[in-house]
Amino acid sequence: MDEPASALDPISTAKIEELIFDLKKSYTIVIVTHNMQQASQGKRPHCVFLSREIVEYGKTRKMFTTPDKKQTEEYITGRFG
Repeated sequence: MDEPASALDPISTAKIEELIFDLKKSYTIVIVTHNMQQASQGKRPHCVFLSREIVEYGKTRKMFTTPDKKQTEEYITGRFG
């Protein structure tokens, strides 16, 4: 899913996120997002890409608290670019 709730109001976003969590029980879900709040909610591994290259792959909590790569930290904190 590419930015599944990017232009939605908070109520609609919550409904989409609830649907995604329900679907995760039966399917593998891949979400591309720039919304760090939404991304940090996942419990599955996360992957950070830059120019079609994997910068970092790992557990969500670790990536959002103590990332291994400076590029990941800069992107998550909004200092990238």
